[in-house]
Amino acid sequence: MTAVVIISISSVGLMMGAAHAHGGLRALEIRERATEELLNYTEYWKGRIADGHISFSEMTGNLSGNQIYLYGNANSDVKVPAKLFYDLTNLDSNTDFGTTSFRRIQLETWITWSNFSQLKSSNRIEYERRLETVMMEF
Repeated sequence: MTAVVIISISSVGLMMGAAHAHGGLRALEIRERATEELLNYTEYWKGRIADGHISFSEMTGNLSGNQIYLYGNANSDVKVPAKLFYDLTNLDSNTDFGTTSFRRIQLETWITWSNFSQLKSSNRIEYERRLETVMMEF
């Protein structure tokens, strides 16, 4: 009887540890996917800035965000939606090293997503990653 109790307690502990590890690995996977999407979005806008053909409406930024899915898709039961944002700021010609004749634009991109868990209480947790750089028009 004592052996059954000891084995039961140890098996419950083992299962709880496995579930916790699975959740941690899934959170890491989603964070890496968010970083990947953010890097791709940043590279897209860096190319647009370097090209020099940015409209006035694009210069105002996108503070409402573009919806993407880090896990699943719009029709999936299990999905992790995220939003990508960007903000562009014209910088003046004065730098720490003197003046420059190039047009410089500060690019800030960020992504936000909610917790991947299906629990209602965990959806209140928002995660965010940000990137910021200064680009010149060529």
